[in-house]
This record gives sequence, C-alpha cells and structure tokens, in this order.
Amino acid sequence: MQNNIVKKQSISISSTYFFQKIKNYFSPKFTDINGQKVIKKFPWLALFSWIFVPLAIILLIIAIKPDFQLSRYFWKSLSHFFDTKVNAHIGSAIRTPLDTFILSLQLLWKTIAFSILGTILGILISIPIALLSSKNFIKSPLIYGPFRAIMSIIRAIPPVVFAYIFFLLLSKELSATISIALFVSTLMTKWLYEDLDTYDVKSYYGVQAIGNGKFVAFKNSIFPYLTKRIFSYGFYSFEMVVRFAAILGIVGISTIGELLQDYSDSQNTFSHMSIVIWVLIAFMIMLELINFLVRKYFLEKTPKHPKIDDKLPYNEQLKQLKKQKPKTYIWKISLAIVIIALIIAASFQVDWSLANSIKLSQFKIGIKNLFHPDWSIFNNPGTNPIILGFDALWLAIASSILGLGLALVIGLFASKNIMGIWTALPFKFIIIIFRAIPPFTFAALFLLLSKDSRIFAGTLALGFHSVGMLGKLINESIEKIPNKVFQSLDSLGCSWWQKIKLGVFKQIMPQALSNFLYRIEINFKTTVVLGVVGASDFGYQISIYSADFSNWNRLAPYLLFTIVILLIIEQISNLLRKKLMTGYWLSQDNWIKRQINKRRYIKALAISRVRKIPFVYERKWATYVICESSYYKLSVLRYFKENKDDNLSYYKYLMLKDETKQYNKNVGNEIKLISKDVKTIASQAYKETYKNSAQVINKAFFIQRMKIARRSMRKAVSKYFEGYATN
Repeated sequence: MQNNIVKKQSISISSTYFFQKIKNYFSPKFTDINGQKVIKKFPWLALFSWIFVPLAIILLIIAIKPDFQLSRYFWKSLSHFFDTKVNAHIGSAIRTPLDTFILSLQLLWKTIAFSILGTILGILISIPIALLSSKNFIKSPLIYGPFRAIMSIIRAIPPVVFAYIFFLLLSKELSATISIALFVSTLMTKWLYEDLDTYDVKSYYGVQAIGNGKFVAFKNSIFPYLTKRIFSYGFYSFEMVVRFAAILGIVGISTIGELLQDYSDSQNTFSHMSIVIWVLIAFMIMLELINFLVRKYFLEKTPKHPKIDDKLPYNEQLKQLKKQKPKTYIWKISLAIVIIALIIAASFQVDWSLANSIKLSQFKIGIKNLFHPDWSIFNNPGTNPIILGFDALWLAIASSILGLGLALVIGLFASKNIMGIWTALPFKFIIIIFRAIPPFTFAALFLLLSKDSRIFAGTLALGFHSVGMLGKLINESIEKIPNKVFQSLDSLGCSWWQKIKLGVFKQIMPQALSNFLYRIEINFKTTVVLGVVGASDFGYQISIYSADFSNWNRLAPYLLFTIVILLIIEQISNLLRKKLMTGYWLSQDNWIKRQINKRRYIKALAISRVRKIPFVYERKWATYVICESSYYKLSVLRYFKENKDDNLSYYKYLMLKDETKQYNKNVGNEIKLISKDVKTIASQAYKETYKNSAQVINKAFFIQRMKIARRSMRKAVSKYFEGYATN
C-alpha cells in the first residue's frame, strides 16, 4: 500500500519537477560575486531572432516572387546605355546626345532651385515646431503631444500626393517648392526634437540661474548646438530633396526627373538616360565635396592651441592671442553669402503666382471628395487598399533588408580606415551612383528583368536605391571608429575578420539597424513613385487617384491606410530603436515598469518577512529573492525524486512539503497585507497632495495637480519600502 502511494506520488512529482525545471531554466540566473547579485537573463531576444528572422526572410522571398525569366533580355537592354551616337526621338522632337546634356544641366538647375528654396523654407518651419515638440523644453504633453502627432500624420502621407494637391492651388514651380518644404519640415522636426530630447539642459538652466532670460540662455547654450545639427541635417535633407524633386517630373513639374522618365520608355533612348544619370552623379560628387568642406572648416573645425611667449608683457601676450584667434567668421560670412546668393538665384526660377480660378474650383471639389471616402473600393480585391498596402509593406521590408545587406558590405569596403584610401574610393563612388539614380529609374530597368513579378522588380529597385543612403551612413559610422580600437585588437592577435566582427560590426550595428528601421518607412512611401512605372500596384492606385481631383474620394482610403500603417511602423521602430540603443524596450520610469517593480517589491518584502531576513530596497535583490524562492520549491521536488525508494526520506519529504505549503500560504497572506498597506498609503498621499496643491496652483490646472499628486504618491510608496530596508 505504502509503495503504491509512493509510486503515484513519484509520477505526480516527476511531472511537476519536470515542468518546474523548464520554468526555472527560462528564469534569470544569479551569481553572487562579493555580495553583489549579478543577473544573467535568458536570451529571449536572441532565441526569437534565430527562430523568426530566417522564417520571416523565407516568407518575404515567397511574397516577392523572385523572377529572373528575362535576365538575358535585361543584360542585352543594358548594353544600349553605351550607344553614345544614337539620337533620341521624343514625340516629333529629335535630340542629339549634346542636346540631352545641355537640357539635363538646365533641368538640373531647376531641380536644384526648387530644392534650395524648399529646404530653406522647410528648415525655418521645423525649428520652432521642433522646440515646441521637445519634451526637454516643453514639459506639458498637451503641447508637445499634438505637435508630434500632427507632424507624424503629415510625414506619413507620400510627398507626391502633396505635390498633386498644391498643383491645384499654386503655380507648378511654387507647388514643387511648397511640397519639398513640407517634406523637409516633417523630417527635420523629427530629427531635431529627438536630438533636443537627449540634450543636456543643465547649461540652459545654468545660464538662467545667473539672472539671464530664456532668450539669452537659448542663444548661448542651445543655439550653437542646434546650428550644427541644422547644417548637418540640412545637407542630408537637401541631398534627399534633390532626388525627390527629380521625382516631381511624374507630376508634370519640369525637373530632371522628367527627362529620366521620357528616356526610360524605350531601349533606344537608354544612352540618353545614361547621360542624365552621369549629370546627376557629377552633381552628387560635387555635393559630397561641399559637404566635406563645410564639415571640415565650419561644423567640426577645432581651434589650434595658441602659442604665447611668456616672457612678453601682458598687453603683448594679449595681442598675440588676438592674432591667433580662429577666423571662423570668414567661413560663416562666406557661407551666408553663398546661401543668400543661391536663394536669390533660385527664386527667379519660380513663378510666384497662385492657380487660376478653374484650378481653385477643382481644388474645392477635390478637397470635398477627399473628406468623403469611397469605401466601395474595399469590395474589389484588385483595388482593396489593405491587400495592396500589405503587398507594398512586404516590398518595403524586403527591399530594406536587401539594401542593408549590400550596404554593410559596400560601406565596409568604402571605409578608408579599414581598406585604405585607394581601395575605398571606388566603393565610395558606387555609393554615390546608387544615391544619384532615382528609384523609378531603377524600377523601369528591373521591370525588364521580371516577366511575371512586378513586386520583385520593385524590391530590387528600392533595395539598390536604399544602398545609397544606408551605405553612406554605415560608411560614416565606420570611419568614426577610433584607430585605438583596431590597435588594441591587433595587440590581442585578432585576425582581420575578428577585427571586423568585434571592432566594426559590434559598434555600428545598433545605429545601422536603427537606420534600417527608418528606411522601411521611407521605402513604403516610395512605392507610390514605383507605381508610376508599374512596379507597385498600391503606388499605382495612389498615383492615378492623386492625379485626378474627381477621384480623391477613392484616394482617401489609401491615405488612411498609409497613415495608420506608417504610424504603427513608427511606434514599432521607436521601440526597437530604444531597445537597440539603450538595451530596454521601454523607459525605466514608465507606468508598466513601475507596476511590475511595485509587485516585485511587495513579493520580495513578503518573502523577507516570512523568512525573517533583512529586506533590501533594490530591484536586483528583489528579483534574486523571488527566484531563490522558486528554486527552493525545485530543491524539495528534487529531494523526493532522488530518495523516493527510502521510506524515511519519503516521510521527510512530506514534512518538507507541508512546510513549503505553509510557507507559500504565509507569503500569500503577507502579500495581501502589504498590498493593502501600499494601496492605503498611496491613496492617502494622492488625495492629500491633490487637495493641498490647490493652495499654490490654480484649481483649473487639474492635470498639473494630478501629476504632482502622482509623484507624491510614488514617493510615499518608496518611503514605505525604504522603512523596511532600514529597520
């Protein structure tokens, strides 16, 4: 009889022991080093990455349907790029290569003119909005929240759509300029307020503390920092905008993109397309050189240490010091003159008139249609925004993955501190080529490669286009790595691959993945441009509905889907960026973390009371005590499993089991008591503080009073736990 009971208990305990062992395997592991509890968490992220990333890549490959059926025809078509003596027939006009070259320069200047005016205007708009959107300077979420939300919604709408809308309000040139300005302002606002959120405001408040006003404090502490960021981001935006302005050719606005579109329709004009591309490449090289000079002599210039003769009198030393003062003002004045001259010259390229009465009446009808969506398009699978939108999303993700993979390789070989200047230069040139070619040109070419899969052509187009910017950013990150890192790895005897793995990829991957996530957003919006040449069904629908104001009611559902999906992507990207850059999914002071920590401290305090051990008000210690309690349960089960054939040990196990049961019951009772105490203390502190705050804060500012009351409540709960820690 006794043996049967033991046998049944053995089966039950073995299963309990097995599942408890699995549970504890995935729980945090602790090591006690000189009294310090070192936590080693289970690598959930790595596990899920190894499982889901390959699976996701396989599913993406299935979704984009790789198609190389016309590869021979594709390579044969590319050979037409080198037919330098062929004339181009565009309608009834015949253009020689020289005509194309001259026309390319003329339209490039128009493109640059729109880009200059749009970038400057966008920067001017973004600065005040970025300041109003920064949590560091505007403490109220009622102010910075709406500004961030509005800019996120505007940023989610494809820029080409704005070009079509403004086309009915303004002249062609002015609509291009305003569309570019809106595009730049949304990007610059996001980048600037993210920078301002991480800015150390101690200097700003320090200047105010010595009696200066907010304007003086801003001018002396924040403005110099902000100026460098504005110039840095401004150049990056301008480069993006030139490519975007080229795309405006599809809207009917005369830019260099109009030429590329004309010459992409036939293989016989590919040689003329190559002329336009080489003009763009030459401009990108010139822009890269200007960017380098501005960084070297203006943004990143460090003044030399002055040399003073100590033997000279004080006045002479002062004169020597003044003579050696860095003459950065010369560069600043020169740069200002050049920018002003370019703005004036560019302004002559713009027709500053409004649209005529016919266009204005069309705009009114279009806006009315835009706010009365036609939901019937969801009934047709061929026009359903959700089905087509997710196809575009898979295209954006797949192209970003392709772009990142190629950019890592090319960016590495383009780094002069890794490969040497002469090896790096050709790869830098390749990056510039990828940046210079607009995505719709890539799409037109890759459509010649794929017979049945337009989504594959779009993936290749956006993938190669992504290499341009991702490769540039990765290359810059690698070249910023100090040589000391490689010297230390050399001293350890590391091979070339180990130096790349530990010294390069380990350092640049968080930033590279952050840029990759942002690239997904850009590529999703760029599918609209691919739609013009037929490489994206989602983009095609948006482009044809945008072009006709009477179809804006059908455009509205596509824009709603785009806004929703991009806002979701943005939030997911923000979470992943935070995890990559800080190691945490959420900020350590958010409501969810506080609730988890409070429950952890309550349970740890309950265990310390029952076990009569000193309580330590520290998160690692609390986690350690809770996990130790779980391991105690496992040890009881293990004791029986190892001694199940010994009757004396069995009775000892029963005693241990009863003790464990009573222990768990006592811990549960203590948790209830402590939870009740914490709830009472928190409630009292909140009510008293909220009531008393009315004496110093206007009752109408109830949100501010609630904030203060919540802070007081958290402090009261902390003091409760601290009281047990000190006793």
